[in-house]
Amino acid sequence: MNPRKNLYALFALLIISLFAVSCATRQANKLIGEGNAAVKDAEKFATDADAKMTEIGNQLADFPQNRDQLKPAAQSAIENLDKGIAKLREAAAKFDEGSKTDIDAKLKEYLSLKSQEFGKHAEHLEAVKGLPTAVMDTSINDGEALRAKFAEIKEHVDKLEQEWTDLAAKADKIQQENKDKFKS
Repeated sequence: MNPRKNLYALFALLIISLFAVSCATRQANKLIGEGNAAVKDAEKFATDADAKMTEIGNQLADFPQNRDQLKPAAQSAIENLDKGIAKLREAAAKFDEGSKTDIDAKLKEYLSLKSQEFGKHAEHLEAVKGLPTAVMDTSINDGEALRAKFAEIKEHVDKLEQEWTDLAAKADKIQQENKDKFKS
């Protein structure tokens, strides 16, 4: 082959590979944007659920006599938690998909960790649902039994929270160490 043709072929190959990387980066950025939007929605649902659980907590002195009055707030908390869990799972899927695109290895690792973080956070909210569920559980007949159930649930919730915050810290460390690879 003619050296000039080799140079043109190499140049064309370089342009095609740059275009492919550019497309992968755009795709990853799109998925990240969608994932971040889902996380923002999840935060709103979790905040709403937390407000309902605080409302329940403020009225537990009369438990179990006021169980019927607590049920609407408990049900609302569960519904908001379910919505938040769904959004976090959506975000985890978006970040996982983004981690499988043809991008820089550190970005892949970061997206994989964020996917794991959001999956674990969804698991955490799933455990939190045990609190309002316990309020509605008719087998729990007194405040002492409810406090015991809450303590059991809280231990599991705290463990899961530590796991997802550890994953978030690992992802943040990668981002801080590779600022040049992350768009602002």
